[in-house]
Amino acid sequence: MDDFFEIVFRMAPEEALSKITTVLARLLTDLDNEARERFLMNLIGQSEGDKVSSLVHL
Repeated sequence: MDDFFEIVFRMAPEEALSKITTVLARLLTDLDNEARERFLMNLIGQSEGDKVSSLVHL
């Protein structure tokens, strides 16, 4: 796991997110709906601040 972080942290943020998105898309297709939902809810739960207002750009 440390190797993964090391590789990602050497990339530009935009490139790292692009690569992570590709990997996540492949992994999520292999999960059942319940596992996928649990993962996404955990991801949302780890973000800070007001989740609704952060989605709205006024």
